[in-house]
Amino acid sequence: MALGEMKRMTRRLLFLWVLGYALIWTLITVYLDPAVPYDAVEALNWAQNAQWGSPKNPWLVGVMMRPALWLPSNVYWYAAHFLAIAAGMAGTWLLARRLSGSDRLAWLALLTLNLSGLINVDIISYNDNYLLVMLWPWMMLFYLLAITRNARWWLAFAVTAGLAAMAKYSSLAFIGLIFLSTLISPHIRSCYRRPVFYVALFIAAALIVPNLFWLWQHDFAAFRWVDSQIQAGLNPGLIITLLSVFYPLLFLGGMLYAGGARLHWPTPWAHRALLVIYLLPLLLISGWFLLHDGGRLTEWLQPFFILAPALMVGCARPVPECLARRYVVALFGAALVVVAGYAAVMYANIANAGQKMSGIIPFSHEMDRLWRDAYGTPLTYVGGDHLSQWLTFYVPSHPQTLTRWRNKTRPNVYNAHITYPQIVRHGALLVGKHGVPCSAETFGTVRRDWPGLRIDHVRQIVFQEDPAHTALPLCIALVKPAP
Repeated sequence: MALGEMKRMTRRLLFLWVLGYALIWTLITVYLDPAVPYDAVEALNWAQNAQWGSPKNPWLVGVMMRPALWLPSNVYWYAAHFLAIAAGMAGTWLLARRLSGSDRLAWLALLTLNLSGLINVDIISYNDNYLLVMLWPWMMLFYLLAITRNARWWLAFAVTAGLAAMAKYSSLAFIGLIFLSTLISPHIRSCYRRPVFYVALFIAAALIVPNLFWLWQHDFAAFRWVDSQIQAGLNPGLIITLLSVFYPLLFLGGMLYAGGARLHWPTPWAHRALLVIYLLPLLLISGWFLLHDGGRLTEWLQPFFILAPALMVGCARPVPECLARRYVVALFGAALVVVAGYAAVMYANIANAGQKMSGIIPFSHEMDRLWRDAYGTPLTYVGGDHLSQWLTFYVPSHPQTLTRWRNKTRPNVYNAHITYPQIVRHGALLVGKHGVPCSAETFGTVRRDWPGLRIDHVRQIVFQEDPAHTALPLCIALVKPAP
């Protein structure tokens, strides 16, 4: 078989694997997950606001959710996640192939991802990490190609790096070191003699600078939110967290060792530069969290794993001439076990996993019917307690929240463009605090922002979040739209 034909078959198999993986996980989660995570509600709200930033992340999280305003939002949430994961898996394979020079090791790196929840169970809950899983492998691959093959790859790097930075600020740790490498390394410094490099700088700046203005106008809300999640203090759980994220590398290292390979510091200067750019931010972030206690350490560290198998096989020498068939079968089998286990847990409702927050969907549909029966128009605005935020996702018209942006309170879900005349014209549905009857409900947060609103109708219902929670009274109020 010709070499070119073998390469086409390998790429075709790679495409089928990652696309099939995305399709299977999308179908499983769409049909078995009881409700989307709260991150989906936030992301859709940021998509509605269409600003250059958000209270927690830069602008890409919201942009990625814009299609959900017109498509089935829950299906889009899962499909977007796993298609992004598929793209990241393909990037991991190509990066591993470039670093190791071996298709065999590239497949080993790719299949090692099956041992981690990063590409399936753990990623569903986040509106930002899945974008890093998609972009980081390609960003590193394009950087490697730019410094070893052709300066035009700086353009591709600029796009992926700019998008990664606008997905989550942690990407700036990589980007900052890469920029530093262009100043320090004699091999890379020649890029400053190439006009295409300055075009790449302009592209990256065009993607990032608008967010800087947004941060300045909104009192650097995203950074203040991160700071609010962390407090000074020794974090003894760091080692356990690192092991829970990177433990698949132990299996990968064992398979390489059994195949006769040993891990060595890379000989090519470009590979060494890439490894330093990866390890230094990881060490700095881990050191920071060792001295600062916060509940989001796993969320910060998980995306780093998408690059780890590729970098590890790039350090393996000599390249094993063959790997035991049982290793490949075991890694393929791990993918099947994880998806089957996830489906079984959801279907059997183990630990309430298959019913968590399941009451929010019928509640949203009930509120939509209540409004349409009362006024015959689509629901445009909702407000009140946190349950109202779920209506913005599950009510088909995707009503917007009445909560205004304030630099002092920095609400996660807000309305950047709302005015009082708009509320008067379209009306609003208000949701009280769960467990508070109408006789005691004041809708204080709404009245604080909009004291002139007049409630037309009040109804008390019973709402149950899911079978594991108690059904409690809930007060609903309707603000009549203008005739």
